Amino acid sequence: MKRICFVICVLVGVATNLFGTDLRDVIAHPQKYENRRITIVGIARVPGYFYLCADKEAATDRHPENALLVRKTGTQPEYREMDRQWVEVTGIMSDKEGGGYELGPTRTTNPGILLQRVRLLRDRPPPRIKDDSVWAVFKNSTSIPLAVEHVAVPKVGGLFFIGPHETEKTQVWKGHVTASLLNGPSNLPLHEQKIGKLVVRGEITLRGLRPGYEYSRELSQERTLYFRIDAHGIEAVPASEGRRWKVR
Repeated sequence: MKRICFVICVLVGVATNLFGTDLRDVIAHPQKYENRRITIVGIARVPGYFYLCADKEAATDRHPENALLVRKTGTQPEYREMDRQWVEVTGIMSDKEGGGYELGPTRTTNPGILLQRVRLLRDRPPPRIKDDSVWAVFKNSTSIPLAVEHVAVPKVGGLFFIGPHETEKTQVWKGHVTASLLNGPSNLPLHEQKIGKLVVRGEITLRGLRPGYEYSRELSQERTLYFRIDAHGIEAVPASEGRRWKVR
């Protein structure tokens, strides 16, 4: 009987090492794993805070409530390439401050794991989860620096500064975009100069995106548009041309 018990215990230990810890149990009972080093598998949602979801339903929300918060340090990347992919995460369960690890949006909403290692599981087909974020590359084809403002409704747009013949990649929504002069000494950083006269404007549409782009990876070519800023306006250019631009 003792021998049988020993064999069963060994098999249980092997199974734990092979398959790791169940993510659903960690999310439901985080206190059981406090200060323990665990390895778990789930669907990643990034960028911003890194969430690990147990299934496709939880991962459909970019900021899921029913998920495990993967707490990173300031030196660790955003892991954009892992968004909506199956990943394996290893770390220490903890809700304590310190060590340079972020706490997350609140200390009470999500349990957290201090990230030590993350691995993309390439042998698993990625779940089909929609994400309608769109990115655009703007090229300043003029010889002067510009302040570029994107206005989208109901989304909030953004403002960025771009030097002569430079490019800038940013998230966009359907709306309009303007480019204005900058007033200030040339040795002053662009973002510290005063925004001056409006030069040109254009429209942001999503007609250049292929059907099904919502299922492509974060920052992929399928969800990227290209716009040229010149003296005549801000116009969309074919992806075949824009992909040749040097993006910083």
